[in-house]
Amino acid sequence: MDDIEMLHAVRPQPDAPSHAAYTAARAALLERAGSPSPTARRRTPWPRARWILIPAVATAIAAALVIVPGRVGDSRPPIMSSRDVLLVAADTAERTPEGAGTYWHITITKEGAATEEYWYRRDGHFWIKGKGLKGEGKLLEWPMKPQPFAVGPLRMTFEELRSLPADEDALYTRLRSAVRGSGVRSSGGPITTAEQDGLAVEALISLISEAPVSPQVRAAAYRALAVRPGVVDLGETDGGRRLQVPVFSKKGTMIVDPDTGRIRETSVWAPLTGGMAQDTDGMRTIDAEWTDQLPTE
Repeated sequence: MDDIEMLHAVRPQPDAPSHAAYTAARAALLERAGSPSPTARRRTPWPRARWILIPAVATAIAAALVIVPGRVGDSRPPIMSSRDVLLVAADTAERTPEGAGTYWHITITKEGAATEEYWYRRDGHFWIKGKGLKGEGKLLEWPMKPQPFAVGPLRMTFEELRSLPADEDALYTRLRSAVRGSGVRSSGGPITTAEQDGLAVEALISLISEAPVSPQVRAAAYRALAVRPGVVDLGETDGGRRLQVPVFSKKGTMIVDPDTGRIRETSVWAPLTGGMAQDTDGMRTIDAEWTDQLPTE
């Protein structure tokens, strides 16, 4: 008889786990598997102590581990709709650091077209540069006095932008109210309720893609857009998901990257010099970030 056999002979083997112990252990593990990832909640320090695991319970837990479906990290569920796209992008945007700088720098590009650049300072001064803009490619302060920021059809100071609510319902209500009180008119007269909604959607797109708002407000804009009727997921494309959005005059298109929380391309945007622009034969790429530098020329 070898050493292992001698140990088995002198130490009785534990009985098989009872059905109640097995059921309780499996239920605990299933509850654990369905709970949020440990990284998403605050950890409570465990007291330092020695624990003795009862053999029957250990056996039941081991058996339950075999049959509980596995989870892979914090992998998100598959994206199935435009709402999914926008809500995932909102979560990403909310977690993305805002950055810092003196100027909010916006670059608008399109293949085969001149690049437009804007530098907006918190006091309302801004500079433009690009062929086709005033200055014809040279850096130009425009229009030599403080101006509000273009948010779709609306104009807001930096302080107004920073005071926007981070709740999606309150944000949309404020934007739509501002549109209704702005006096915007169509060629046929006062705008309709549907046109007011379309202009409010344009303002949401501007907050997501262009405006120097906080990550929380950008996330709220995504969430407000997610529940607007008429937003349609057109499927995967290079750089993210293509969405159709109901804007003022017609349907706009944008490509949202849920992994970065940014709009990669859009057919609708608001130049800081005023008005709304819509590209009917292509898409524009908009990059926006804080910087401390103006170009030298």
